[in-house]
Amino acid sequence: MRLHRVPYRIRLFPELRIGYLVPPASLHGPLLKARQIADCHGWTLTQTALASFMLNGDFARHLRRMHKAYAARRAMLLEHLQGDLARWFEPIVPSAGIHLAARLKGPLASLGEEVLVAAARQASIGLYGLAPFHHRVTPQPGLIFGYGSIAAEHIDTALTTLADILQRVAR
Repeated sequence: MRLHRVPYRIRLFPELRIGYLVPPASLHGPLLKARQIADCHGWTLTQTALASFMLNGDFARHLRRMHKAYAARRAMLLEHLQGDLARWFEPIVPSAGIHLAARLKGPLASLGEEVLVAAARQASIGLYGLAPFHHRVTPQPGLIFGYGSIAAEHIDTALTTLADILQRVAR
């Protein structure tokens, strides 16, 4: 049995609580009942606006524009991770998404990700460690770099600042 769920909040913005579900026929009745119990009113204005957005081709244009923007940000991030930050990080490059993970290497690996996350935060750079997302008992230290909600020019500035921070911390 397969359910296909598409939340539009991921593609548009988080505040939009709308999406669709394509369930097998056997689940239509139970899912309708569950929806009535959980959320008895529809968001008619939002649904109408989204339908118009899609019918006019605006949604497809938005997706194309965001795909290009994310690709440019991703390329910039990878350029830094494989360039001036390569001695400290080994990028883990996923096939899709708006985050990249990178394992720590060299002297930073023994320092631990918490030290780096704290140092980056003091410089207003929001990074997260890999440990909370790891399924192994002893996770390999690393950082998560998000590029979905940051302008490309800020990525370049933040990573240049991060390189300076790493230089100091690694001493």
